[in-house]
Amino acid sequence: MHTAQCRRLTTAVEKALTEDTRVLVVRGTEHAFSNGIHLGAIEAAADPAAEAWANIRAIDDLCEAIAAADQLTVAAFTANAGAGGVMAGLCADVVVARDGVVLNPYYDMGIFGSELHTWTVASRLGEVDADRLLSDKLPVSVAEAARTGLVDAVGPRDPQLFAAWLADRAAALATPEGRAEAAAAARVRAPRRPLSYYRTIELAEMARDIFDDRRGFAAKRRDFLRKAAPQETPERLRFADVRETVAP
Repeated sequence: MHTAQCRRLTTAVEKALTEDTRVLVVRGTEHAFSNGIHLGAIEAAADPAAEAWANIRAIDDLCEAIAAADQLTVAAFTANAGAGGVMAGLCADVVVARDGVVLNPYYDMGIFGSELHTWTVASRLGEVDADRLLSDKLPVSVAEAARTGLVDAVGPRDPQLFAAWLADRAAALATPEGRAEAAAAARVRAPRRPLSYYRTIELAEMARDIFDDRRGFAAKRRDFLRKAAPQETPERLRFADVRETVAP
């Protein structure tokens, strides 16, 4: 999502939260959820670094609006998601997904990442498993995500059936019993420090990645957009291939 899209969605979320809303569901289409900041818009900008900085702060505003809501919030991964798109979803109180969806919950473009992930991932997995997830940089099925606690529930694969399942689940969460159960689980994962603490730490790292280009963000972004052929298989994928091919 580019900067303007992030701002529009944040405005929509904030407006919904001012109304008589008991449960707010943030969902995508059957074809897309989000992959975080818009690399194409950043690359095409007159000043890519300035646009990247605006984009990451805009998506952080969205994450903070969802995370700080007084109402119960639900994120529904209706389709594949990656990087900041996954992390934005994890800011909700309840996270669900459509069966068959694949998540890429890590950053692999020469950036530290933001979207409050230094709080949300560890709050769901614990510090050790969160570090492993972010460093392994491997796709995760939603079935595996549900097993580890990264998501709370998985609904039907068929998009229409999932939409009906999601509506039923939201209605159940809107009841006093459902709200109390979800709120209790959310309290366990509540941030130990103000949200601004995590955001400040993440943006300090992102500033160095965007403006100093310390991890090669500009080149990696450009290669990704131009579909440049990689020179070699990343080490983590070579290791994954070995694990898949070695007989038990």
